[in-house]
Amino acid sequence: MIKRVDNSILEVHDLTVSYHNKPVLWNIDFDLPSGIVAGIIGPNGAGKSTLIKSIMGLISPDQGYTKIFGQPLNEIRSRVSYVPQRESVDWDFPASAMDVVLMGRYSERGFWGRYNDEDRKIAKQSLEQVDMLPFANRQISQLSGGQQQRVFLARALAQQADIYFMDEPFAGVDAATEASILNLLREMSHSGKTMIVVHHDLQSAYDYFDWMILLNRRLIAVGPKADVFTDELIQETYGGNLSILATLGNIMQQKDYPK
Repeated sequence: MIKRVDNSILEVHDLTVSYHNKPVLWNIDFDLPSGIVAGIIGPNGAGKSTLIKSIMGLISPDQGYTKIFGQPLNEIRSRVSYVPQRESVDWDFPASAMDVVLMGRYSERGFWGRYNDEDRKIAKQSLEQVDMLPFANRQISQLSGGQQQRVFLARALAQQADIYFMDEPFAGVDAATEASILNLLREMSHSGKTMIVVHHDLQSAYDYFDWMILLNRRLIAVGPKADVFTDELIQETYGGNLSILATLGNIMQQKDYPK
């Protein structure tokens, strides 16, 4: 099930990606509207992270292409932000929380540019948005996992992009941080920003996202959550995994979701 939209912010056309000649994604084709929080949902190994890495130009596809705002990524890179998985970052790098957030201003200043008062003001505001301003001068290696994730989100906020790709921002954080991140995503979407989020928890997906991209190496469905979060499409996505399907049944029974 693929829902086409007018004036899409993201277009993915016939995308196929392989690792070591082994296909990971097959002919992925969809588009998304602006101002939504979209979840990329699927089992482990479904290619969720690969999809956003390919969109961000970090992995070269075998075929196909993507456009953002109707243009190639390199033409509008300053309007796009990427938050990778926290585990992929070297948190022992000698930098304070403020230093990390200021890196979000790189696209404005360039390699040799110096941060000015406006950059520092934006970085401070970004830390404040994620409740991390009191830790601005703390070394990132001294922060908890949840605090590190908040700092990484603040760096993305400091970039002041229009579309954000986030790879499992809720993974390994405490409940307070998870709620804070979710509130932030909703505030951003209400202001016209677009968030595309890799997410592994099926139980919370319906509550967290406006749209869903159901993925298992190929695209199963994409669209508003009420249209795609169905028993049939989730079964197709998860390939008959009994524990997942039992969880799905409980979710739908408790919350009266579409079936």
